[in-house]
Amino acid sequence: MIKFFRNIRQNLVMENKNGMYFKYAVGEIVLVVIGILIALQINNWNENVKKLKQEKIYYCKIKEDLESDKINIKRSLKSLNERISSAKRALNNLYDGVNDKSVILKDYLSAVRSIKFLPSKLAIQDIVSSGKLENFKNANLKDALLKHYTNLEGALNIIVVNNKDVGNYIYEYNLSDFGMHQLPLYENDFGIKLLDKMPNVNWTSDKNNLIYRKFQDHMSVSIISSSREKQLLNQVLLSTENLINELENNCEQ
Repeated sequence: MIKFFRNIRQNLVMENKNGMYFKYAVGEIVLVVIGILIALQINNWNENVKKLKQEKIYYCKIKEDLESDKINIKRSLKSLNERISSAKRALNNLYDGVNDKSVILKDYLSAVRSIKFLPSKLAIQDIVSSGKLENFKNANLKDALLKHYTNLEGALNIIVVNNKDVGNYIYEYNLSDFGMHQLPLYENDFGIKLLDKMPNVNWTSDKNNLIYRKFQDHMSVSIISSSREKQLLNQVLLSTENLINELENNCEQ
């Protein structure tokens, strides 16, 4: 092709057709410029295709994280229901005057424990830290993702504070008088010889006992905190399920 154009130019020069040569030279330059522009356009198009494909791959990764979150949220919600049931049962047994303190203490353990929800955020953290989120073309989905993870952080912060309040009650008891050591669960750890020497305070039958009063408050706070955590996690679960559905249509394996 280059040889072809060179031959044309040489013929025009030899024939002393300077005007035609000038017009031809301008035309050749225009053609070269157009060729460059077309090449740049094709290159940009290819780059956009690559970015769009990469964006869809990221959507798949986020979807995988959210599906894992969905499973873990449901596990945590189930655990919170058990926690509430244990706290209510402990209070009912306390008020009903159950003689066996270990029955109340066993429920107490379940009332202060639960499976904590820890979100999977590897994909979104990788995207944000690399600055690639700014290149996402789907503005609505990008905004939905940012809103979801912002709300998630807010919910988790509230849950942490509330659980800290529940946990602080543990340190307000006189633990030896409280009697956790009397549970069969810890019998081997303490040993029979030591257990016989340790206090055996029957605070569950004395409404004026400080432990009795604190125990009421502790179980009530556990119920209230767990209910609030369930409310927050259900909101996160709804947002998670909605995002999974949206990502399903934008994901490219």
